[in-house]
Amino acid sequence: MNWDAVGATGEIAGVVAVLITLVYLARQIRQSNKQVLLGSFQNTFDALNGWCAMVSESGDLAPIILLGRDSYGALNDAQRLRFDHVHIQLLNIIESHHFQVHHTAIDEEYRSWAIANLEGNAGGYLGHPGTREFWGTAESFFPPEVRQLVNRSIAQVSEAGA
Repeated sequence: MNWDAVGATGEIAGVVAVLITLVYLARQIRQSNKQVLLGSFQNTFDALNGWCAMVSESGDLAPIILLGRDSYGALNDAQRLRFDHVHIQLLNIIESHHFQVHHTAIDEEYRSWAIANLEGNAGGYLGHPGTREFWGTAESFFPPEVRQLVNRSIAQVSEAGA
């Protein structure tokens, strides 16, 4: 074997090593991106669970929410402030999840499920007469896509209840 053959063999081995390394790195990047995406979604679900815990564990907040769900106008100023902020927090969680669903690389099956989940949460929490009235005061704070989702969700709840 001459030196040219040894050099060619070395070059081929180098190319193969580079290709193997690139395939490995691409796989690791894909796995890392998936973990970041899962972590992001977990943060959103943790926020929603935290919101639910706050509402269910607060003995003085639950009556305000129940009263406001039935009649937003029945709330006094202090109650309305708490009701508004609790629901703005919920809407911020919905907006965050909506953004994640539409701006991350997830498969279409999950995207469809996530949108249905968002609509169910929005309709379930905001479909009451008082919360619909609240939504009318808060709607302008949110981007058009979120407004459309919430309005569609509230309409579905209203149609189902009618």
